Amino acid sequence: MCTCLWGGLFNPIIPVFDRPPPEWKSPYERSKGSAIAKGYVKFFEPDVYVEATAGLLEKAGLFALRQEHGLHTQVITLAELFKPEGGQTYSEPAFGLNIHDVLTHIYRTEQKFVLREKQESILVKPQRGNALAEAVFGVFPTATDLNYIQAAYADVLKPTVIEATPDAWRRTFLNGAAVPLRVTGHGVETTRYWHHDLVLFVFDAARATDLIDLWNLRIEPHPVIPVPVEWFEVLAADICELLKSEHRPVIGNPNGVMHNATIEFGRSIEKSDAEALINKLPSGLPEGALIVKHWRNSVWTEQRDDLVLRDGRMKVAAKKRQVTLAVTDDGSKLRTTFEVVQPEFASQFARSDCRWVNTLRVSTFGQDRIAQVLPFNTFDRKWPSLGLGGEQIAVGGEGWVYPQRYTDASQFVSLLTSEQAVIGSLDRLGIRATLSEPGHIAKQMLEHLGGLHGIGLLADLDTLKLLNKMAGGLRRKRNADETIEENFGLRTATLKDWMDLAARRREPWARRQSVLAQFTERNVIRLGLETDCPHCRATNWNTLSTIDYQVMCERCLKPYEFPQADLREQNRNWTYRVVGPFSVPDFGRGSYSALLALRTLSRHRTSSDRMTYSTAMNLGFDGVEREVDFLAWYGDERMHDTHRPPQLVLGEAKSLGKGELITASELAKLKMVASKLPDAVIVLAVLRDHFTSAEKAVLRSFVNWGRRVNDYGQPTNPVLLLTAHELMMDLSVGYTWKKLGGIHAKFEAFEHTRTLSSFADATQQIYLGMPSFQEVRRAYWNKRPARRAAGKRAGTGAALPINTDGNQAV
Repeated sequence: MCTCLWGGLFNPIIPVFDRPPPEWKSPYERSKGSAIAKGYVKFFEPDVYVEATAGLLEKAGLFALRQEHGLHTQVITLAELFKPEGGQTYSEPAFGLNIHDVLTHIYRTEQKFVLREKQESILVKPQRGNALAEAVFGVFPTATDLNYIQAAYADVLKPTVIEATPDAWRRTFLNGAAVPLRVTGHGVETTRYWHHDLVLFVFDAARATDLIDLWNLRIEPHPVIPVPVEWFEVLAADICELLKSEHRPVIGNPNGVMHNATIEFGRSIEKSDAEALINKLPSGLPEGALIVKHWRNSVWTEQRDDLVLRDGRMKVAAKKRQVTLAVTDDGSKLRTTFEVVQPEFASQFARSDCRWVNTLRVSTFGQDRIAQVLPFNTFDRKWPSLGLGGEQIAVGGEGWVYPQRYTDASQFVSLLTSEQAVIGSLDRLGIRATLSEPGHIAKQMLEHLGGLHGIGLLADLDTLKLLNKMAGGLRRKRNADETIEENFGLRTATLKDWMDLAARRREPWARRQSVLAQFTERNVIRLGLETDCPHCRATNWNTLSTIDYQVMCERCLKPYEFPQADLREQNRNWTYRVVGPFSVPDFGRGSYSALLALRTLSRHRTSSDRMTYSTAMNLGFDGVEREVDFLAWYGDERMHDTHRPPQLVLGEAKSLGKGELITASELAKLKMVASKLPDAVIVLAVLRDHFTSAEKAVLRSFVNWGRRVNDYGQPTNPVLLLTAHELMMDLSVGYTWKKLGGIHAKFEAFEHTRTLSSFADATQQIYLGMPSFQEVRRAYWNKRPARRAAGKRAGTGAALPINTDGNQAV
């Protein structure tokens, strides 16, 4: 079937079983069949699904994709993939682009002309009892309704029909002859890098398990040449020549590192048999040229340890285009459209709902309102709604996937605000979220400052203290009978105060625009005139638009003349006031520290990290109500082939204050929220440069709780600690730590901030003096044999003690 589809070579096979086949069983693999199927799905992220038999979708955990109504069908059975419609005598694919269109294009652009160098084309006959020809060369279906496809292949490429022999292998992989499977990749670009060396995969064509491994291996980045096990000895000399040609120095590497091909044996082939075959290779191979592998990379197991470079899924694309899209806002929904990117050989109309897909990656260039990073919806595409009406759009490692049917069309895109995205994602997790009052204040601040990029204007402690002093406040006095509240109105600051602050904050690399101008342009402060009322001695402040020769007193409501001849010395009548959300007391109800924490998260390594976030929210779940100071989906894009889902971040931020800002009771509330959100990173931020001794005591216990080990051997809820040092950072956290020196400088290397988990681990060591998570785990495993031996002596078998502090997992 895949020989009839454009790109058919890159369609993965998801194995679904209850118990693994004997050759796939491993002492290191304890996953059940359903978990393995889900792991394959996560790795390959298919656009649509074809069930070999009905019901496999549910076994693979994909039942939510079986929709009764929708614009695009996402699941069909293998029997429906090619099925004549309306009395037709021929079939077209229900998914994918017909290879007949590709063959027509090849004829019109190449084959109808006289070629200077004509490429050989062959058609290999299938064998009985195995799928060698199907898996290595490609074989067309024999159904009468599909005969026209093989006929087109024969008409266009004029292939030589031959038997499946080692000679056919040589003509294909050494001489470059065209075969049906290779034609399916016409016009497709695959992304590979210098370290992706050739793999010679030796397999048994009579074993379905080896066929599945071979088929899926070709969708990983390493180029693959399949070698049938029964042909290995005959092809030994050819294999040796390939090994020699691949054994060459890495260009530009001064340490003698070499490229090498790898001979990988299928899992059905016993190691002793594989070694016997290796011994059949001719002598004379250069030292180090022979690398043999007897195992399959467990792509179905999600790996989160980024200390080891692991290959992801190979990127396959035919065209790419970068465009600037205009966004329309009708008050309730954001939307845009783009012109469909299409194959040049696609016919205008066809049966398939999904002939190809357009994958959209959104970058908003500093504008935070639109959600760029969304949680993956691999197993349930009902949310988010990014298409038209009930269209279900897949969100995965490559972006947002839009199925295409027609050429020369426009694609409608429904966008979410960051706030809508956070609320919607939490709703899917059973949490009701609404913006709290501090959240509204922080949101208004962001609108004034132009997003997180503008928060750098607040990244100075003296500036925050001055803004908070100008904001006034509320003081409560309690006695035995009553509580008395005293309100302090907005205060002013002189022109000199702000000029001095701006001069101190001017940096060598800062743009020419003055710091003071940025505060006024973004409506943080506003210039006005201050005068004293001669009647009640109250001080009045007027904006430039309301000042006049006669002033009305705000307290006694009596008019008085502007003191033109009695101005204060050194122009001190000119003063500034904070305006809008910046006039809220108590450091903007904690908004300053929360926004600075979000800024640090968005650029702690570089300025290119992507994040969808929301300011403070009230969360309701399981009958309780809790508030968090910010939430975010953080997209980790440090590596080109990373398909890791975004991480959820929840934060608690504290401003300046005396005594303990972090208390056990508040951490208990935060723990309740985090328990509902496993794998969420917890951020605790304070506007001081340290934590008190009492805070450190409760934080160590909380960090140990967050370090409880998950299925990936990592902390379930990493706890990231931020102080004024990180909140006010310059350029990057590593650069700031290097300038601070001392214990901070020990962690300035990129490896300590490369991920949120490593960043959290570094801050725990700096501010709490705790050992690293890896040290704790290493100590645990080093003691495990002694604990087992003690358990056996005590007659308790291999039972292990459970450490209640959360440092260890059993």
